[in-house]
Amino acid sequence: MRKELSVEKNWTVSSQSKAMAAGDVSAMELANVALKLAADQTVLNAIVSLDPEIVRQQAEASDVRRKSGNLLSEIDGVCIAVKDNFWTKDYPTTACSNAAPVYPENVDSSVVEKLRSAGAIIFAKTNMHEWAYGATNGTSSIGPTRNPHNVEHITGGSSGGSAALVAAGIVPAALGSDTGGSVRIPSGACGIYGFKPSYGRASRHGVLPLSWSLDAPGLMATTLHDLELLLPYFIGADQADGTTIHSKPYTAGKTIEHPKLVNLVGAGLERSEEVNATLNHALQQVQAFAEVNTGEIPDLGSYFAAWEAILHAEATSFHAEQLANDPSGYSAITRSHLEAGKLLSATELLKAQQLRTEFCRAIDELLKNADALVLPTLPVTAPKLGEDWQEFGNLRVTSQDSMTWFCWLGNLAGLPCLSIPCGLSHAGLPVGMMLMGRAGDDEKLFNAARQLDLAINP
Repeated sequence: MRKELSVEKNWTVSSQSKAMAAGDVSAMELANVALKLAADQTVLNAIVSLDPEIVRQQAEASDVRRKSGNLLSEIDGVCIAVKDNFWTKDYPTTACSNAAPVYPENVDSSVVEKLRSAGAIIFAKTNMHEWAYGATNGTSSIGPTRNPHNVEHITGGSSGGSAALVAAGIVPAALGSDTGGSVRIPSGACGIYGFKPSYGRASRHGVLPLSWSLDAPGLMATTLHDLELLLPYFIGADQADGTTIHSKPYTAGKTIEHPKLVNLVGAGLERSEEVNATLNHALQQVQAFAEVNTGEIPDLGSYFAAWEAILHAEATSFHAEQLANDPSGYSAITRSHLEAGKLLSATELLKAQQLRTEFCRAIDELLKNADALVLPTLPVTAPKLGEDWQEFGNLRVTSQDSMTWFCWLGNLAGLPCLSIPCGLSHAGLPVGMMLMGRAGDDEKLFNAARQLDLAINP
């Protein structure tokens, strides 16, 4: 007789798949554990929609497939949470806003449909920063999410609810979206693994947009290996998203045994002393087999301004009709962002696009002889709830800007980006390391990251 399944076990996608294959556990048992954990950790405020019956129906179907030998994939029966800006046919999509989005009912986004077709259990819709227009997860129609490492601290955003569920061990993986770090920010703040693909490698169809030319769907998981297990059901061409037409399926390659890294430093890339020390300690752990050089990006402030201009202009364009018809549905802070976008001129937007081209050239030059660029994911550890300002590197910046401090680079250049845990602060809060690879070559980024992750997180 099997022992009762412990709700304390820190399951991964891989370990769940193996346990189900061995007959040690059923999808229904795993689903019930996730439901119990979610009920016990409501303090996190990470969930927008969750129906236990919907979860159990999916789990029962998975168990029936397994018994009949008709599994859909190796992730059949694994629970995955979904950010509340992805269309889902069994849960409403609200973007955590009272300005209700218009979308077709009973339809999945392409990424959710892929995962569901592989047998994954769509577990819940997760809390997010309203319309993904912020990086703290503090502005939401259901209130802020809380960090599982310390509930007095934020998760970061905008995919904070997804990160909290993974970090708390409720589900082993979750979906998020990323326009300026919204997958990597909460991954770094919550001590999990987060991945933003190259622009155009994964479909955005059915993901409510923030900024069309910067957005990417993303994955969060307990381990790097889990991310790679999910990528075949995430990356690839989708006729419903024209940017993915040339996206090839994900195929894992050979691990790069001696990766070449460029550690980015200099003006505009400041970070707290504790975060810097933690990152440097992690880099020391890999220097036995990796080549680590330093690099800088001149005039970074202008490129940041270009990213902001593009984001504001595109977001305001998308929301223009709803903002005109029902502005009261938006929170005051989101509405102010959208109104600010109206003030940008066509000349300013064209200048921003010109700067974007220059920035991409600078990034390409840095990656010419390197496998990945390296930065902390965040310049500080997760701020406290309600803390509006952060101080680091002789600077005083808003908590919002501190969250996007490094991550926007990957979106402006369309790069594949990984956030991996690399240590804890003295207060026990996670510090993340961000790796950025060459645009379009997501496989190479993972090939370089495996060896690094083994050394940093043995």
